[in-house]
Amino acid sequence: MQNENEHTYDNGFHPKDVKLKPNYKFYNHNIFFRILSWIVLMLTRFFLLFPKFFMGFKIVGKKNRKKVKGMIIISNHIHPIDAFFLVTSFHFKKIYVTMLQSNLGFGIVSKYMRIAAAVPIPTDRHLLRKFNEQTKKTLDLGKNILFYPEASLNPYCDHIRNFMPGAFHYAVANQTMVLPCCFTFHKPKGIYKLFRRKKPMIHFNILEPFSIHEKETRKETLECTMQEVHKIISDYFIAHSDYYYENGEKIVPLKK
Repeated sequence: MQNENEHTYDNGFHPKDVKLKPNYKFYNHNIFFRILSWIVLMLTRFFLLFPKFFMGFKIVGKKNRKKVKGMIIISNHIHPIDAFFLVTSFHFKKIYVTMLQSNLGFGIVSKYMRIAAAVPIPTDRHLLRKFNEQTKKTLDLGKNILFYPEASLNPYCDHIRNFMPGAFHYAVANQTMVLPCCFTFHKPKGIYKLFRRKKPMIHFNILEPFSIHEKETRKETLECTMQEVHKIISDYFIAHSDYYYENGEKIVPLKK
């Protein structure tokens, strides 16, 4: 039986092999790089105007954006460009997006993502130590880091999949708050019924920040944090999405 968190999405493009240098900067805090990154994000926000309109994209919970500083952001992964939707939804807040190291192998597209916000998670054990150190420093600087604990992309997935512990390890180890976020699906209304017949509209929901509750051991704290955040996001998805999980095969309209 296949694990639903395994990478099964194939867009037809396959990355080249990528090897990171020993002195690789995962989080580039150079002032010139930051300015370039800001410009790229502004351009991205402009480029996304049409697809956001076409998808009926809406941000819910905007008030929670003001509270975001030095947090681990958690979200379900339901669209090839949902990271861009998420990052551009937080005005004047720097958010780094973790991704597979292999995603650096898509040429100019990878360079664009890298400048915008992308941070590869290294496969080399020695580089992973550097990644951990730089992650702590970045959080201490008040920057925010997005993790997809579902681990893989599953387009328009109609439920919240199981979470992997990696993201919560960094939250617990660095004693940071967690910001749960959730993409939900909604029935097309009005003009959207004309061109969103086969796919639902997408809303991005920013939930209340979650404070980690210390348990007797770090392992227990990590496990409890992961389960509680999963429940928060899953409960929200079930309560607010017009589409839900049934039989694990297709998107089913939810009668409300």
